[in-house]
Amino acid sequence: MTYSHLARANDLEPASGHHHLLSECPFHREESFEPPFHVVSRHADVLAMLLAPEQWRNGDGPGVFSQRGGVLGSADDPDHRRQRKVLQDGFRPAAIASLMPRVDRIGEELWAKSFSRDGEGDFVRLFAFPFPAEVIAEMLGVHPDDREHFGEWSDDIVNGLGGGDLTLVQRAMDGIHGIVDGLVADRRVAIENGGGPPDDLTTVLTRAHLAGELAYREVQQLCQQILVAGHETTASLIGLMLYRLATLPELANRLRAEPDLVPHAVEEFLRFDSPVQGLFRTNAEGCPLGDHHLEAGTKVQLLFAAANRDPRVWDDPDAIRLERFKDGRRSHLAFGWGVHHCIGNALARHEAQFALRRMLDTFATLEVTGPVRINEPFILRGLTTLPIRWTVRDVAAPRVAP
Repeated sequence: MTYSHLARANDLEPASGHHHLLSECPFHREESFEPPFHVVSRHADVLAMLLAPEQWRNGDGPGVFSQRGGVLGSADDPDHRRQRKVLQDGFRPAAIASLMPRVDRIGEELWAKSFSRDGEGDFVRLFAFPFPAEVIAEMLGVHPDDREHFGEWSDDIVNGLGGGDLTLVQRAMDGIHGIVDGLVADRRVAIENGGGPPDDLTTVLTRAHLAGELAYREVQQLCQQILVAGHETTASLIGLMLYRLATLPELANRLRAEPDLVPHAVEEFLRFDSPVQGLFRTNAEGCPLGDHHLEAGTKVQLLFAAANRDPRVWDDPDAIRLERFKDGRRSHLAFGWGVHHCIGNALARHEAQFALRRMLDTFATLEVTGPVRINEPFILRGLTTLPIRWTVRDVAAPRVAP
């Protein structure tokens, strides 16, 4: 019987499927999808492809279907390099550090709203989902009244990467572009009149457009990609971290005892529960792949999540070892690698560390009270529901230091 990667991709615990690919078919052809596609799972093979962007191209889009005309993570050089150069100053560690007080304020307000007393509810909807959406909206300068549909639009676009309803994708894109159009128009007026536009990412993009560095279409698409990439993956990471603390309480006990492990724990959660399961690349020229010969233009999924469980690289890969990254290694592939390494990784790490510390500070007891559901697209992995019941710790209990 032919193994189906897609039949296992949305398991709550997908590691057994990943290990089948790693040991039995590291260059897998997925026949259950139309059109069929290939999957590469071993760390060395995935890394080698990420480090060969001239051959393994992003320009056909990160999803299973070919989509031309994208930006940044969906573009190749020289366009990718030009677009990244515009954005890079806003995502450097120093720039993210200056943003942190605003990020923490958003997080504190959302957290206090739901978790100031004992209770129960869906953690995804209470915090994991809205927190990164609000942060990205703040970065872009979106007015609070216009943020209502951001999370929904982000979901619809992500679902389209795995073959979801493309009419919902178009509706989401139209909604995002409509908001961006208004933001850019306001900033353009301020700039052209010699005024001071807001200090946000939309102003950076508007200035680049006025200077001829970006086409207007690219401004719209970059805002859209920043929203989707910055929201979905971070929401997934935060939800999955809480799920692990709820089901493995010894992790929380150790982190409270050793708070310096929090940043390293986030790296281990990224490796263990990679929110980006695997993005697609397309070969520029025909080439061999295992026992297959691929014609030019073939879609191949680079399965980061399997590479992050590869026993050739990781000791005891299916165990969460909170100290695994304490030596400073950053070789997991949760943020990709090479020229397309996630530009927002410093922001995502900060949001995750903030959320993890709040979980440790707040919850005295924590239990999952109902079905936990995984999202549909096989490209990303996150929880759409995480019903929990909690009690809060004594307010006099020591906090986990930032």
